[in-house]
Amino acid sequence: MSGLREGWLQIVACFAEVQTLALLGLIYLLVIGPASLVSRAVRADFLSKRELGGPGSAWREADTRPPRLENVKQPF
Repeated sequence: MSGLREGWLQIVACFAEVQTLALLGLIYLLVIGPASLVSRAVRADFLSKRELGGPGSAWREADTRPPRLENVKQPF
């Protein structure tokens, strides 16, 4: 009985690997790929990298104002 079980587990492991690859491929094709194409089409700059190509420095000044009590109590 143990040999039958081990053989079945090997077969199932192969199916699981194929299923995982198929699901990841579908997610890429149906979600990540189109989202990437849309963000390129609208020229979205989610990381604010557009200013890095310009002249000068990309340095941003820090917010030096003291924190408000309401924001400290509830940071999110």
